[in-house]
Amino acid sequence: MPASSRVIELMKRMGVREKIGQTVVLNENDLRNVKDIAAHFALFPVGGVFVGSEVIKDAVDGRAEVAARTRELAGACPGAPLVFASDMENGCGSMVKGLTPFPHPMALGAAGSEKLAYDYGRYTALESRSVGVQWTFSPVADLNVNFRNPVTSVRSVGDDPGLAGPLLSSVVRGMQDNGLAACAKHFPGDGMDYRDQHLTTTVNHLSKDDWLKMHGGVFKRLIDEGVYSIMTGHIALPAFQAESRGGRFLPATLSRELSTALLKQQLGFSGVIVSDALVMGGFIKWFERTQALIECFKAGTDMLLWPDLSYFDAMEKALDSGEVPVSRLDDAVARVLTMKEKLGMLSAGYKAHRPISADESAGAGALAREVAEKSLTLLRDRRGFLPVSPADAGKVLLAAITPDDKAFERFAALKSALEARGCAVDVRRNPWFSEIDRVAGGYDLIVYALERTPHRPMGPLNFWGGEAAGIWSALASGSEKSVVVSFGSPYFCAEYFDAADVFVNAYSPVPAAQEAFVRALFGEAGFAGKSPVRLDLK
Repeated sequence: MPASSRVIELMKRMGVREKIGQTVVLNENDLRNVKDIAAHFALFPVGGVFVGSEVIKDAVDGRAEVAARTRELAGACPGAPLVFASDMENGCGSMVKGLTPFPHPMALGAAGSEKLAYDYGRYTALESRSVGVQWTFSPVADLNVNFRNPVTSVRSVGDDPGLAGPLLSSVVRGMQDNGLAACAKHFPGDGMDYRDQHLTTTVNHLSKDDWLKMHGGVFKRLIDEGVYSIMTGHIALPAFQAESRGGRFLPATLSRELSTALLKQQLGFSGVIVSDALVMGGFIKWFERTQALIECFKAGTDMLLWPDLSYFDAMEKALDSGEVPVSRLDDAVARVLTMKEKLGMLSAGYKAHRPISADESAGAGALAREVAEKSLTLLRDRRGFLPVSPADAGKVLLAAITPDDKAFERFAALKSALEARGCAVDVRRNPWFSEIDRVAGGYDLIVYALERTPHRPMGPLNFWGGEAAGIWSALASGSEKSVVVSFGSPYFCAEYFDAADVFVNAYSPVPAAQEAFVRALFGEAGFAGKSPVRLDLK
């Protein structure tokens, strides 16, 4: 797509270093010890800044802090306006305290509603813009085909491209209709390998035909939908690669065959390619550090996420030597500025911060509750145990099976919802079977609440240590009055709980999901969700 006259004129006024800067997204955390931000940006005039928490961590900063920081940084940067990005994968509350956490995307898959998906994108946009964020690194367009994948899981809407395509298109539309640039990730598609690209380069092993039907079909649909950006992952796709290094295929972030030949040329993507974080193990082990950044750009990446600042000088040298053609830089900058233009950022009077109304904030909360309620999936109720009458659940044991040592905080919403219905609730984390044997007789209802989501902690999505002991002991006594619910991975029924008479998938530990489960437990709502992934259930 040719650049507009406004973009062309802006590029004519840019120096080389300013153009290089447009291809950089810094981490705001790396700016916290910089005393003179304006001087820093004069030397390193970046195009974007990542704010908020990271997808692998809990939110730290509140909405007021993030809004103030985006204003401060925007005012200190000369030239083309900064675009602020964040990982708003399941709403904004997981990245910014005080905003609304939505159930994870797999809950959208279980609910199966394109209207809910559109609103998921819309309210993400409204809350993002309220703190000055104009770009989200979402939706996750991966298909979780391999149940052993440690990093995709509930971040994906499911394993079926026929389900994912329409839902993700609706999410993208909801975001971009409301001033938030969407970013489909992680091209060429995660969810196939059992490994994690934070640690090593992973592989999507599908054949050409299968990839074009699966991940390729989803990405192509989002390209046709007009998604503004796509994030490449540290993921190889050997079916489309001929070149290798040391007998190994390069990840998309370093592969011209994938980023340029496949994504830009064959699939026709004319938007911004942004890399996944360049501090990850799947990237840093291929080349000397600074050279890896140049290779990433040469491959077809338009914006580099969290490169070393040595990239500026290295790129100037690469341009001078001809290693990087000026045309490659100009193409990248034009793509970046075109995205900013689509967001209205190049127009006079543009305001990055859009106040959110009380009705809109309430709407975000209502959406979280509706997605949670319509996604709840009853995998098994062998004896017709559900619904439970509150009169028959006076004393409840909440057995939290989780690696999180903040289990009591993590399941506060679940406990409160039970107590609001007259239940006396005791919470125990990863109870050992002798403990279950000793206390089970004193309870009317036992709820085993499982919580295992990607990178909490990092590693395979299994149970280890204390939580493994909790799994070992689960159902040892009182199985006839027990309900098991997974607030995370959807695969635990088949993996660990074949003996369970009652099993529910809720897909997310956010408060809305916990509260929805309690409503369904007592028959105040139904179990409307359908599993968005294939499960081997007996």
